[in-house]
Amino acid sequence: MMIRQVKVVNGDIVLVLNNAVDSLSSTVDGGLRHGVRYIIHHHVPSDFNADPMLEVRRIHEALSIKSNETVTFLTATELPRNHVINEENTHGLRVTVSLTIGLSNPYRIEDGNVISLLRKPSTVNIAVIIDANLTQPALVDAVALIAETKHETLSELTNGEIHGTTSDAIAILSSGNGELRPYAGLATDVGKAISHAVYNALIKAYEINQYKNH
Repeated sequence: MMIRQVKVVNGDIVLVLNNAVDSLSSTVDGGLRHGVRYIIHHHVPSDFNADPMLEVRRIHEALSIKSNETVTFLTATELPRNHVINEENTHGLRVTVSLTIGLSNPYRIEDGNVISLLRKPSTVNIAVIIDANLTQPALVDAVALIAETKHETLSELTNGEIHGTTSDAIAILSSGNGELRPYAGLATDVGKAISHAVYNALIKAYEINQYKNH
């Protein structure tokens, strides 16, 4: 297991990793990072309109966590209810997915156009931790693949109505263990493992979300 501890603190989910890892993410505090030890899913109100970076720094201070060691997701979905962790040993690799789901501002891409229906803020946030040593190009491959898998899985689950939400974020975290992996596309074991784990995490999360809404 690559996560040492999962804590719920004042409605937020804090994942403490076993070891420092490299990451690439589209979160507010994202980009290419080294020495990441925490993943935070931070709950914000549905009418959140503050500076997101200031909010991220505020929550780091409140938790006494160093900002340079943390990847932080913001979401208005209900936590911890709409959070899932999916761990797999697949294609010879250990993969852990930490995912939150909220589908209240869905979009789909149709004829090259983004069709969205904003009801209130919510997100599909996906963090993937893989026990592999990924190069920077492989990290980029992985982010793209996570987005593609999210798109295809949600489309499958909703008969093409939803491909994601307009505020989704993605993070890939690499342990740095083992041989250097130059690529992470679907032709590789890394890509296959990531896609499989993300698909199964989304299935679990969607079922929870649908149960709650009915």
